[in-house]
Amino acid sequence: MDNLINDKIDMFIMTSMKSHDSVRTETLRAIKSAFLNWRVLKEHIGKVPTLADESQILKKMVKQRQDSIEQYRSAGRQELADAEQAQINIIQEFLPKEATEEEIAKAFNDVITNNGVEAIQKNMGMIITGIKAELPSADGRMVADY
Repeated sequence: MDNLINDKIDMFIMTSMKSHDSVRTETLRAIKSAFLNWRVLKEHIGKVPTLADESQILKKMVKQRQDSIEQYRSAGRQELADAEQAQINIIQEFLPKEATEEEIAKAFNDVITNNGVEAIQKNMGMIITGIKAELPSADGRMVADY
C-alpha cells in the first residue's frame, strides 16, 4: 500500500503549502477530495482503493479538465483554459505511464498464446480483459482499436 497516492497525499499537500504553490495545493486537495468521494460511494464503503482505482479516479479528473478546456476555449477564456491545463499537468504526475502500442501488441499476443483463443472476434471481451489485467495503464480505446 505504500505506493498508493492516497497514503501520501497529505504529505504532498503540506509540501506544496510550504512552497506557497497555490495551484499545486488546490489540485492536490482536489485529488484528495476525489479519493474521499470514491470511498463514501455506496459500492465502495469499507474498501480501500487500489492503485488501479486511483488511476481511474485521476484519469476521470483529467478528462473533466480537458472538457472544461474545450468549453473555455470556445468561450474565448484562454486564461481559464490555461489554469485547467496546469491542473492536468499536476494530476498527470501521479498517473502511471501509458502503455505503448508495442506493449499492447505484446500483451495481445501473450493473451492469445496463453489462452489458445481460436476465434478472436468471439472472445474479444476476454482478450481485452486479459490485456487490461496485464497492462492496467493501457488506454482502453487503444486496446479496443488493436
